[in-house]
Amino acid sequence: MVVSWKLKGNEIAMTEAEVASWQRNAGKRLLECVGVTAGKVVLDFGCGEGNYTKIVARIVTLTGMVYALDKNQEVLDKLIRSAREKGLDNVVRLDTSGNMPLPLRDVSVDVVLLYDVLHLIGWSGGESGETVRRGTTSDRRAVMKELFRISRPAGVVSIYCPHLVTHTDVESEQDIATELKDEGFDLRDDFYAELIHDGSLVRGHIVNFIKRARMNRRASC
Repeated sequence: MVVSWKLKGNEIAMTEAEVASWQRNAGKRLLECVGVTAGKVVLDFGCGEGNYTKIVARIVTLTGMVYALDKNQEVLDKLIRSAREKGLDNVVRLDTSGNMPLPLRDVSVDVVLLYDVLHLIGWSGGESGETVRRGTTSDRRAVMKELFRISRPAGVVSIYCPHLVTHTDVESEQDIATELKDEGFDLRDDFYAELIHDGSLVRGHIVNFIKRARMNRRASC
């Protein structure tokens, strides 16, 4: 089976086997460095088709859980079907309109993944994909406040945030770090890793923040 996307007008294709290989190897290492381990409760915020959701589900085992949250019902339908076919019964679907609050209890999540989604918070585009409204600090902070509410003590928020310049009112990860700090999260560590972005493998910058209850030592990744 071939999984295909369009990237800047060119057709990029990865086989299902190639995606699965990345999930078993580089993707698994990435998430373990973030702090995903057996028994953890993880929120994959803006999960899409679940490239990360499925890895998390395997790592946390049935003693843990992964919430797959997205606005696209069809994408979630596909993800849940695929997860069940693979025996991943610890994937819990969360449909959202994008409005807050999040449908999760206070202090209930260990790790939040915000991968390639921060630029879409508050953003809206036209039929051809052009920006009609940029996401703002106010939009993002409403989400960050919710992440603080649902995160357990020493909970981790892990971000990968391309497209800030084109979609938001800020330009850099440092701006995002400042917003997260203001909402109760401190920088824990960062590293570069191989990840899937827009259908191809790229070397991306992962930055991890921790809820201000206490600080952990820097991960050796």
